[in-house]
Amino acid sequence: MVMAKAPGKLYLAGEYAVTLPGQPSIIMAVDRFVTVNLDPRTDALISVTSNLLGHRELSSSELLTVALDDDWRLVLRTLQLIQTYAIENGQPFTGLTVSIDSQLTMAGQKLGLGSSAAVVMALIKAYVALSELPMSSIQQYKLGALATLTTPNFKAGSMGDLAAATFGGIIRYQKFASPVIFDWLDQHRYVSEMLAATWPDLVIEPLALPADWSLLVGWTGSPADTQALLESGDLTDRDAAKQLLAQNTAPLVGMIETGLRQADFDKVRAAMQLSQEQLFAYASRVGLAYVTPALLSLLSIATEAGAGAKISGAGGGDNGIALTNDATVATAIRDAWQRAGITPLPLAIAFN
Repeated sequence: MVMAKAPGKLYLAGEYAVTLPGQPSIIMAVDRFVTVNLDPRTDALISVTSNLLGHRELSSSELLTVALDDDWRLVLRTLQLIQTYAIENGQPFTGLTVSIDSQLTMAGQKLGLGSSAAVVMALIKAYVALSELPMSSIQQYKLGALATLTTPNFKAGSMGDLAAATFGGIIRYQKFASPVIFDWLDQHRYVSEMLAATWPDLVIEPLALPADWSLLVGWTGSPADTQALLESGDLTDRDAAKQLLAQNTAPLVGMIETGLRQADFDKVRAAMQLSQEQLFAYASRVGLAYVTPALLSLLSIATEAGAGAKISGAGGGDNGIALTNDATVATAIRDAWQRAGITPLPLAIAFN
């Protein structure tokens, strides 16, 4: 048996615009995980148990043709691509017993920490460890991206959550040129060939949070559907507004990156505030249900205390974050969040 785990994520900057190729963002891996255990079998049965989805069985011979039309679709698509890659590398793919355990929930609700991406990457990491397939970390990320791109209802995302789940820590992330990858898929290129190729525009670089800064995460208790939010609003208005958002936020992402490297808290705090204002403007332009009363309360409490604060991710519920370089302020924010009905999550940066 082998075990692998992948962390959840939170966005520090770059939401929505990051779905455009080459647009920068900053993403943090956090220490709640999806854990996958794999056992090889002597028969052809693939038996998968998930603490969120239940149980599913099928044979390895039917895996490539199974319909991807239910909540198992991303798990099954990931296994399909693992099988394809194994066969391309001359390895047999037979039966497996798979156990998936997600810690990215609370009281049965998702926490908005990128659970789907963590499942994909934990599966890939576990199979690579089990089979000793020749696959680097960046190739594992690319396999996860191929699985996500080719699964119904998931291709609109940035794939940044996959990068955080693969590499851990804090990363500067730019999405690859997805039209190029779709062209390769249309050409039916080998999976191995696509993993070995350079993906245009893709950037994954490590950053760090200064040791004396505190990351605070508040959960509103209201889950949001990221994929639905990404695709909501009038199409024409959304595309034009997203281009404007990208233009306005790219320098702010750069400002946050510089502030982190220089441990300049005031610079990071100012850029977070400006980034949040740009996201509010984008949501207004496209008619997006982005902000909730609980998220507004979360932001107000943190900013009035002197922290940098933002909604993290797609909004519509889920989480907000705050950064401070003052431990007393951090305690005061957590206490005020609790009084306002917002749950402080005890999260820290997760490293591989």
